[in-house]
Amino acid sequence: MNFLEKLNFLMERYALNKRTLSQKSKIPYTTIDNWYKRGYEGLKIPTLCKLSDFFNTTLDHWVADEITDPNYGKSSGFKVEYEEMEHIKSYRKLDVWGKERIDYELNKELERVEQLQAQQERIDALEAGQTEVSGKIQSKRMYTYVRRIACAGEGFYFDDIPTETIEAPYMEGADFIIGVNGDSMEPDYLDGDKVYVKKASHLNLGDVGIFTVGNECYIKEFGEDGLISRNKDYEGIPGTEDIRLIGKVIGKMQGE
Repeated sequence: MNFLEKLNFLMERYALNKRTLSQKSKIPYTTIDNWYKRGYEGLKIPTLCKLSDFFNTTLDHWVADEITDPNYGKSSGFKVEYEEMEHIKSYRKLDVWGKERIDYELNKELERVEQLQAQQERIDALEAGQTEVSGKIQSKRMYTYVRRIACAGEGFYFDDIPTETIEAPYMEGADFIIGVNGDSMEPDYLDGDKVYVKKASHLNLGDVGIFTVGNECYIKEFGEDGLISRNKDYEGIPGTEDIRLIGKVIGKMQGE
């Protein structure tokens, strides 16, 4: 939108013509009229300042890709894109029923965006360590939950185990939650704990993961020679080709 288009937009908004604009802005009528007849290439800064003062805009308004809405004043920072202005013009052409439909859809979309923003703020606070389990809101989401089959003791058959969903505090990177069964990983992982698991294709030594050996599923520490039980009363599992990594344990649900 060029200078004259912007000027016309504001004149239309305030029901002005060239003569009334001249009278109210103290800009000579011949100057304004010449913009339309001969062009505005020689437009001077003092004249732009008068226009800006009159319409309550910034000087940038006349050259930027958006305009400052005069109804909000110079210092508000409220900008109106030209595409948005076209939407406003189209909206004004609608009848009452059409405007009601647009208002309804707009309000629904605003609610959706506000919910997403609020959720992201809670997630950011959680990741920054600013959200406590008690006393403050903690972001939650739904996770796939596999019941207590990640055995810390004896093995449990992994095939055909049904899953469900569970609402839990957000853990960045977690793909699902799995329950611990047994005590071979005490004191770090207790019977009945629920752990967050991130799908992974490899682990570093010392990482804790979920593994299957045949059709049996375990939570164990990854070691040089196999899978390690942190409870010294249990033996580890020697490394074999039957061991398959399901994912890396990245945390525990708190308060469970």
